[in-house]
Amino acid sequence: MNAKGPKPLDPNTGNVAVPSFLRVKKLNEVVSYYMNDKITHSVYKAISAATSFKNVKKRQLFEPHHKVPEVGELGPKDIDLHLKRLLEDGTVSQLAYLISDSAEKQPEALPCYASFPEAESLDLSRIYLELLDYSVSSLLNYLDRKAETSKTLLWENLESDLEWGARKEAAFPQLFLYLRQTFQNEHFRIPANPEFIKDFLFELEDDLHKKGRVIDVPGYGLFGIKNSKEAVEIMDYVDDFIQSKGTKQLRHVLIDEFQKIAMEEKLYYSNTSNPETTKFKAERAEAFARALPGTLSPGTPGMLSVVLVRSLSELAEKELHKQSAERDRNRFHDIKRNLLSESGSWEKKVLLAPDKEFKSYPEELKRMLIDDLEIGYSTWETKTTTIHAFFHKNANSVRQIILSLGAATNVETWKILCIRQLVESNEPQIKSIFREPDLVKAYGKVLRKGYLDYFPWYYTILDLLGIGRIFQDIFFAQAKEKIKGQQNQLKIRNHETSKKEEQVKIQEKIKEEEKIRSAEQKSKISSAMDEFYFRRSVPPTASEIQGNIGEFPADLYYQILDREKFVFIPWEKGKERMDQILCYPANESFRNKARELHRILAERMEVIQNKVRTAEEEDSRSRITKVIKHVDDWFASHKSSSDKVTLQKGRADSDDPYESFRKEIDKLRKVDTT
Repeated sequence: MNAKGPKPLDPNTGNVAVPSFLRVKKLNEVVSYYMNDKITHSVYKAISAATSFKNVKKRQLFEPHHKVPEVGELGPKDIDLHLKRLLEDGTVSQLAYLISDSAEKQPEALPCYASFPEAESLDLSRIYLELLDYSVSSLLNYLDRKAETSKTLLWENLESDLEWGARKEAAFPQLFLYLRQTFQNEHFRIPANPEFIKDFLFELEDDLHKKGRVIDVPGYGLFGIKNSKEAVEIMDYVDDFIQSKGTKQLRHVLIDEFQKIAMEEKLYYSNTSNPETTKFKAERAEAFARALPGTLSPGTPGMLSVVLVRSLSELAEKELHKQSAERDRNRFHDIKRNLLSESGSWEKKVLLAPDKEFKSYPEELKRMLIDDLEIGYSTWETKTTTIHAFFHKNANSVRQIILSLGAATNVETWKILCIRQLVESNEPQIKSIFREPDLVKAYGKVLRKGYLDYFPWYYTILDLLGIGRIFQDIFFAQAKEKIKGQQNQLKIRNHETSKKEEQVKIQEKIKEEEKIRSAEQKSKISSAMDEFYFRRSVPPTASEIQGNIGEFPADLYYQILDREKFVFIPWEKGKERMDQILCYPANESFRNKARELHRILAERMEVIQNKVRTAEEEDSRSRITKVIKHVDDWFASHKSSSDKVTLQKGRADSDDPYESFRKEIDKLRKVDTT
């Protein structure tokens, strides 16, 4: 229903041409016997008297139900006759505007008429633009009054679409604006000018798009939204539908593809610094589309959910990135506010983040913490990890940290030395506090606590004898050197440890990516088999499937079949491996396909069993017989498991790997958004 398209240009000026419906003739430019009719002339005078820019705002342009002075009451047929005469002469133009009186009812278009605007301009452009503004306001008011699309309402429409598709024009009025259809009502006894409708809808939709209030869903209509946050919610609702009710009847062809997508999603969200994304919802929607029977065009049963995801994904993705950036900023400001807290305790005013924790921060948060000019940053090496340390450079805040440390007892030595490192690394910005003798004294006391463990063992004896202070400066210098050397050694060791941990992560990621590649290879072969089994109702041979997947060389293709334990079934014409019937891996997840497989092949067998068969049909019968026997044997050997599943109505198999992935992904996403 998209009315958008390039507007024609005036060949003389190069500007956008004034459309014909905005150009009307003056009365003296018309030679017509229609005007000799008193009533026709009176109708023209009524339209002319009402044609003014100010009357548009008041909805006082002439409309077919208005009275005509000098004539009195005219019936619908009579007024239409005279309006048609004037339209034919080109002395008036039929325009229209939209009104909305109810949140439950779609906006409605009403026709109105205008003649040459003598005193105001040479055409009807100003009046037309005011009608557009009025119509946009009506639509915005409608969208504001209309309740947000709830999950229940959306699912009801998606279920209807999955069952029936878009069986009629304007099939989902609870979801979409059908603006073109608003001109098809009882008020337009004289049909609206197609050129007017096209231009009017172009301008109307463009304005609503710019205001961010509608999304064009090709083949269905305009989807109204309150804001971009609602686009994220709708994407979640549709994705839930596709993964649950939407896939219930298609699970046998979607399980491999959905499992592969779930593996990718789990790997992505295992990195907590990654923002939430619509990528995997979009991939599931496209996989769902490929599994649907029939064409993939809008209106086909099930395609509404797919086209909604396609249309909303870009806006939702931008909103998710915006939310992620906002969470990072809020978290940064919370940390910064805590570092500057009124509390005098040093523990509240210093952030000490172990390396593993710091690496889990989103990249933008790390950048803001390190780059902020008001926050001091340094690192400290402990025996087990690198510590990333932060404090606020505010002089009073640093003063409180030093005084609090001086008064504290049982503070770990490394924490004191870490804060000393923070102070020294940012000394140029906080040097003013060291002009205060009392604070310098308190700072010396703090340093003494930190350095004491690095003094010689006999310092305590010297201190008891009262001569410790004589050697204190020497011991301080020696302690600094020891700490410096120790830090260098720990830095190398922690760096190596961190490097090894990163290598382990990289190897784990490589393994996961390899699993994903394997799952993708398996999924491509399964999808090619689905085409034969579930669309053509014919069991394929290994060579027939290979012919449909040109990207796999023969040796790789058979490696995948062996690795994934695809089943080869011999038959009369399939003695060689490549000519044998290829069936799905006979693991527990085969149950999803096996039930549907048995049903489809049994129905096909009934059709061809009792008839004169062609050679091709005889081959099909032979293949089907072999596969049905294989399925029956499989169910017989998995009877207890099958009984268990049968009792669990409405639930997926307990060992379904896709369901396990879904639970893990939900946990990871919850962690990411907290």
